[in-house]
Amino acid sequence: SIALVTLWSFLEQAHAVEIESLKKYVTTVLNTTKPFQKKLSADTTLIYSKDAKGKADKMVFVEHNTYEPNCSHTWYVGMGKDGKVTELRVMEFSCPHAMPAKAARFLDQFKGKGPADLATLKVDEGIDGIAQATGTCQLATEAVKHAITTYAKIKGSI
Repeated sequence: SIALVTLWSFLEQAHAVEIESLKKYVTTVLNTTKPFQKKLSADTTLIYSKDAKGKADKMVFVEHNTYEPNCSHTWYVGMGKDGKVTELRVMEFSCPHAMPAKAARFLDQFKGKGPADLATLKVDEGIDGIAQATGTCQLATEAVKHAITTYAKIKGSI
C-alpha cells in the first residue's frame, strides 16, 4: 500500500496542469490572432505584435523553469515597449504545491517592474513570497528578471 501511494504521488507530479492556454492569453494580451514568434532559447519564447512602423509593440515572454528534480513551471511575462512588466500569469504547473503562487496578490507585485528594479526583485526582500510555495515564487521572480534582461538585450532587433 505504501508503494501504491508513492507511485500515485509520482504520477500526479508527472503531468503539468494547464492554468491558461497560450492561444487565449496571447490573443487577449496582444489583441491579435496573428502574432509573431521568436524562439530565444530552449526555455524562452517571445511572442509579440507589431505597431504601424513594424516594430514590436506588445510582448509576451513565455518563460519555462523547473524546480528540481522535475517540477515544471511556465510563466507568461507581458511587457510593453518600455521594457516594463504589464503582467505576470501562469501557463502551467506540474507540482500541486505551486498552485498558491497563481494568486493575483502574488503575481500583481511584478506589474510595472523594469530594468531599474532588477536589484530589488528578490523573494522576501522586494517581493512578498507565499508560504509553502517559496520555490515557485523564486522561479516566478527569475522568470521576470530573465524576461526584463532579455528584452534589454534584443529591444533594437525586434
